[in-house]
Amino acid sequence: MKLFPTKEFTAELRSDFSISKENLKLETDITDSLVSDWTNKEFRGQVYDNGFKLISSEIGIGAVCVLDGKFNGKVGEIEIRIHKAFKVMFSILMLMPFSIFLFEIITNGIKDSIGLIVPATMGIVFGRFVLIEFSFRYISKIGIDKLTDILTIKDLKKI
Repeated sequence: MKLFPTKEFTAELRSDFSISKENLKLETDITDSLVSDWTNKEFRGQVYDNGFKLISSEIGIGAVCVLDGKFNGKVGEIEIRIHKAFKVMFSILMLMPFSIFLFEIITNGIKDSIGLIVPATMGIVFGRFVLIEFSFRYISKIGIDKLTDILTIKDLKKI
């Protein structure tokens, strides 16, 4: 089990990537930084000759997932992963219950703090399997749906 989820897909386009790339460029705010900003485009990021590296342009949640694609003609691979900045933030959230437990051990001793083991563990599990997993699933679905429409993906299979 990975700490941070990822999704990988194989995609087959209706036309060559060079044609779909133009549609993607029209719907992408071309920028070097993958941060949210107000735009009328669907994505922010970079579009290359044989691929792309994008985030959804939705303010607040769009930058959680990075869509990274590499294509050769009509076929290619798309990887969706959590943005590095959000990995740091999620890591801090998951470490908070552990740090509170450690602080309690230091201040009150191990005998008085033993009752916090279960709540600290539940906090870490909640952070990983509820906060991270559900937000990743929801936001990656939004991103891949937009990408499927823009690139005119004919067949998308999860690896």
